[in-house]
Amino acid sequence: MTKGPIYGEFDFSKGTNMCGPADGYARGGKVKPFWDKPAPAGKPKHLSKQQKSSAKARAAAAGRPYPNLVDNAAAARRKEK
Repeated sequence: MTKGPIYGEFDFSKGTNMCGPADGYARGGKVKPFWDKPAPAGKPKHLSKQQKSSAKARAAAAGRPYPNLVDNAAAARRKEK
């Protein structure tokens, strides 16, 4: 028996352009996500009150009770007005 796709007609092998556990990283395994990289050197920068509320709102919109690393990073990247 040949080993084929597990989920119906979709092919989740490494040769396709779909990201998944086969390649280990997003974008075809070429770029590590920021949570797999070491922390930058220097003193950590804290989020402002507006950034914290933005991260909490993003988490609530996704159904999470509190913000995770991705929510905090998105809030930190966003420019304050």
